[in-house]
Amino acid sequence: MSFALQRVALAAALVTVSSVAAAQTAGMTTDRDGNTGYATPEACDAAIQGGTAKFYKPQTKQKPKLRAGEASVSPMLLKDLSPSYAKGACDKGVATARGRGGVSKALQGKWIPFSPTMEVNAYKDASGKIVRVTMRQCDNHFSDLLPRPTPVAAPAPVPAAAPAPAPVAAAPAPAPVPAPAPVVPKAAEVVAFPYVFGTLGAQRDLIGNGPIDGIAQHNDHDTKPALQLGAGYQFNKLWGAEAFAQFGSSHNFENGLESKVSALGLRGTVGTDLGEATRLFGKAGVARVKHTDAVEGTQTRPTLGLGLTHAFSKNLSLRSDFDVFLKKSSDEARSWKELMYLGVGVQYNFK
Repeated sequence: MSFALQRVALAAALVTVSSVAAAQTAGMTTDRDGNTGYATPEACDAAIQGGTAKFYKPQTKQKPKLRAGEASVSPMLLKDLSPSYAKGACDKGVATARGRGGVSKALQGKWIPFSPTMEVNAYKDASGKIVRVTMRQCDNHFSDLLPRPTPVAAPAPVPAAAPAPAPVAAAPAPAPVPAPAPVVPKAAEVVAFPYVFGTLGAQRDLIGNGPIDGIAQHNDHDTKPALQLGAGYQFNKLWGAEAFAQFGSSHNFENGLESKVSALGLRGTVGTDLGEATRLFGKAGVARVKHTDAVEGTQTRPTLGLGLTHAFSKNLSLRSDFDVFLKKSSDEARSWKELMYLGVGVQYNFK
């Protein structure tokens, strides 16, 4: 080859290398912590397979947090999840959700390289199956229950030896079959379970006064601290039932009457989930309402109410209750009217 031809070949090679480098960096984004993301998953995969990728490093620290249906969590390396992660992962950056972070805003929607030796949290169900994976240091989540693995390059085919002279040519070797994507096991969701609860708050009792010398009297009310305890059973995602008891301090009314009130009842519940951890439900039933040293003694009254729970874990939830024990008609000049209760406490689910 002449000197002129050598110069032309060298220039063409330099142009090719520059074009490849420009193509790899044109779609790359870097956040203020130095982490990088790519515009497409193919560009991210190429960076890992070519050895030029800068793997993601978490900046924050957060303890693991179990979700519903998860029984345990243990640390492990990304590559130990399955052979598909031998090269690591290229996963799409997501924002904060369900109480845990994602990635910085600059990398959201970009494809981020993750090292095969990165430590992760492996969340498992009661049978020991891995149902979800997060970043170990910060517990930040990926775009799905498991990150997208970087494809493992198939080994280069070995050239076949020249066949010996024969009337029949050797059959070509079959093409390598790509490794299947990992199957993510679905967590078994517990929808039927018993529970107990207790809330502390206040109850407001109302009594009606008859006219004096033909002059109508205003209703008399008093509010005192109260406690509600109970046990229930959730039959499915919609329906449940509860038994409860309610106690409170003695009420002192303006007319000089003093009375202590308690209630014992049964009610059905119907509700819906407002999110992954929050549930709103309505209540309807009957209760035996008892006044001591009072005009009407004990009554069976209808009761209506609303409740709200917010789960801290699969077993423990914050609970709030609002209940109204409706008044019952009476011929007495002075009669008990609505009894109301508002309280906040906890609920323990036996899942």
